[in-house]
Amino acid sequence: MRKTKEGASPSLFSLAFKLTSLAVLCGLLLVIVIMGYSASAAKNKQVTVTANGQLRDETESLRLKNDSPDVLLKHLQKEQDTGKKTVYLTFDDGPSPYTEQLLNVLKANGAKATFFMLEPRMKAYKHSVERANREGIALGLHGVTHDNHLFYQTPTSPLKEMQQGRDTLQAITGVKTDLVRTPYGSKPSLTDTQIKHLEKGGFVYWDWTIDSEDWKYKNARYVPEVLNQLAYLESVHTSRPHVILMHDLPATVHALPSLIQKLKAQGYSFDVLTDQMIPVHE
Repeated sequence: MRKTKEGASPSLFSLAFKLTSLAVLCGLLLVIVIMGYSASAAKNKQVTVTANGQLRDETESLRLKNDSPDVLLKHLQKEQDTGKKTVYLTFDDGPSPYTEQLLNVLKANGAKATFFMLEPRMKAYKHSVERANREGIALGLHGVTHDNHLFYQTPTSPLKEMQQGRDTLQAITGVKTDLVRTPYGSKPSLTDTQIKHLEKGGFVYWDWTIDSEDWKYKNARYVPEVLNQLAYLESVHTSRPHVILMHDLPATVHALPSLIQKLKAQGYSFDVLTDQMIPVHE
């Protein structure tokens, strides 16, 4: 074996080998650093592949999506704050000796309402029915007997009572209505079969979203009851219309001006139920 002399320089081959090895090592280190940086960045970014195969940073869009419920809530709240607030006053069991006073209160306060009337009472107080029609009250039906056992006794008994009431109302006013409210509300007594018969007969049945319980209080205590229930409905941001159940009773009529003024003070206006609306059920 040949020996080099002491202090002699390495061969060119050896030097090239070492330089190549150093370059490879540096390259590997660079790859490791780049991979580490990419992994770290991936923790903070979300990407998706677009239709053309490119990567798109989703970090900003995800942030916007996370914020979207708050944005939507603020938008809806703004609509509620600036939009029209409506209540639907409805009166059952009339007409009665107090209906003229009821109509006076509504007229004096510029308030609209919907009456669900009993057929025998329409015959007894025709002048009140005619006046209600002239003054823009929405005319609806409440049946004939107002007896829970008689009204709901057969699959077709609700339909027959409403048909009788419709015929009487049409004879008095010329109005053929399809608005009905069954005695004591549709639940739990009105069956699916009875509903099908009513709907086939062209009727639309309504319940309510606010029960004044004026029949129980028989005094002005029903006013805060209505306002409390209304405040609850506002707090849950329901999309259901605010349909207030009341009755053609003397105590109800006496306290009605107070209720109307308090509702107006809260920014509410008054309208009637129509067949263009989606009815509310209990």
